[in-house]
Amino acid sequence: MPSNPLIGSINFSSIMETLEADVDVAIIATNADVRKSVIENLISVRDVKYVILEKVAFQAIVDFQVVLQLLESNNTKAWVNCSRRMHSFFKTLKADLDPEDRIQGIVEGGNWGLASNTIHMLDLFVFLAGETLFLLNASGLDQKVYQSKRNGFIELGGILEVNNSNGDQLTLIDEKGSTGQTVLSVSSRNHRYKINHSDGKVFSAHKKDGWKEKEELFQMPLQSELTHLAVQQILDTDRCDITPLKESYVLHKPMLEAFNIHLSMLNGVKYEVCPIT
Repeated sequence: MPSNPLIGSINFSSIMETLEADVDVAIIATNADVRKSVIENLISVRDVKYVILEKVAFQAIVDFQVVLQLLESNNTKAWVNCSRRMHSFFKTLKADLDPEDRIQGIVEGGNWGLASNTIHMLDLFVFLAGETLFLLNASGLDQKVYQSKRNGFIELGGILEVNNSNGDQLTLIDEKGSTGQTVLSVSSRNHRYKINHSDGKVFSAHKKDGWKEKEELFQMPLQSELTHLAVQQILDTDRCDITPLKESYVLHKPMLEAFNIHLSMLNGVKYEVCPIT
C-alpha cells in the first residue's frame, strides 16, 4: 500500500489469533462459501462488536441461521454491504416516490451477473418499495448454467421476476452473450427514472413537469469510497444505512431457494447450497 498520513498504523496477518483482543469492526470480504467458517473462527478467538459482510452473505439458508444465532449470543451487530441504500440519489428517489404508488423496476443488460448481483437489486427494490416480503418467479431463467468469473462458482442468465403483496414489481434480465449496457429503470404513476451506470447518466421525467425528460450525471461510488463511511457511521451511532443481517436474511432466503430449485431441475440433484458468490 502507498504511504498515507491518515493511517496511524496497519498490520497484516493471516492468523486471527494475532489480532487485538477486541475488534471494533470486522469486514468479512471472503467468498461466500467460506464466510460462515471465517466468522465462527473469528468469534471463537476474539470479541467483535460489529461485522460487515460482503454479498452474497452465505450460500445456504442454514448458514444464515447459525451465524445469526452466534452473533446474537455474542452481542455482535452485523450488516450486509448492499451499498445502494447509502447512495444519495437512491435516497432522494425513495423520498420522491409516493408510498401509495406502486413501483415497477427493470434491470436489463448483458452479462451483468444475475446470480451474484440479484441480491443488490432485491435490496434496492425492498428499500424503495418498503416491503420485505415478495415472491420470485424463476421460470424465465435460462435452461443452462454459466461459468462464473471466479473459479468454483456459477452464474445464471435469463429473466427473474419479483412481485410483492402491494403490487410492486421488479424484472431482472441478463442476456448472456449480449454486449448491451446494463440499465436500471424505475417508474411509478408520477415518476420515471432510467439509470445507465456505464454512461454515467440518469434520465428522469415527472408527471408534475409534463413528463419533460431531464438528463443528469450519475456516478455510483466505488466501494473504496463507501466502506469507511459505513464504518464511521457504525462507530458513531451504533447503526448504519446498509442492510442489517436479519433483514438481508429475509431477502437472501427466497433468492437462494429459487436458485436452488432451478439448479435442482437442471441437474437432477437436490441443491441446498447455492454455488454463487
